[in-house]
Amino acid sequence: MSAQHPLPLVLIPALLCDKAMYRAVIDGLGGLVTAQVLVAARPTMAESVEEILERAPARFVLGGSSYGGTVAIEVALSAPERITGLWLTGCDPGAPNRDAMQGLAAMLENSTEAAVAHLASVVVHPRATVAAATFREMAGRIGGPAAAAQARALAGRDSAWERLEELSMPALVLWGEDDAAIPVAVGQRMAATLPTARFQAIRECGHLPTLERADDVAVIVGEWIEQAITT
Repeated sequence: MSAQHPLPLVLIPALLCDKAMYRAVIDGLGGLVTAQVLVAARPTMAESVEEILERAPARFVLGGSSYGGTVAIEVALSAPERITGLWLTGCDPGAPNRDAMQGLAAMLENSTEAAVAHLASVVVHPRATVAAATFREMAGRIGGPAAAAQARALAGRDSAWERLEELSMPALVLWGEDDAAIPVAVGQRMAATLPTARFQAIRECGHLPTLERADDVAVIVGEWIEQAITT
């Protein structure tokens, strides 16, 4: 995949994840994009959104997975004029279970290894052992305090379902068909609510497709960029 003028692509990783989450997909996209991975780890969603917009190009394609997808929705709602395309995976626009998120934040701070072990059992397909190992490595680099801040940012946000219709830029909703964290039905509903969205599920794939099925993700995202954004 290549382009005369590579498109700026900003990617926001999932909770406890860093740039390694997208490395293989970025390689697969080749010269089609110039990618920038920004970890959002402020204690409030508003602060994370502000930081992303400060560090991002003037106009860009925006992608986010899981927690990063939730942040991406908020970024797009805050500055829709800057977003040329929106790629979302494994995220829930609905209001959070605040008690559960606060409990996860406390566990990440006080029992980080146990929290990471629990999340690793949920966020990747049982057969994706390499992806699970990569998740644990990223979690070690991010650390409990930063991940706790991410969980608290999730706990403090409101539902965005009612505002999704404001996002008229081309959108790709890409899901693991076997996602055990956020059901595929949430992605289908989100794609149906966004004004200009394409939905695609990847079979035998869990919550983090960019780790589990990077080659497939690169092909799907590359085709979407070429068909929906560069034409």
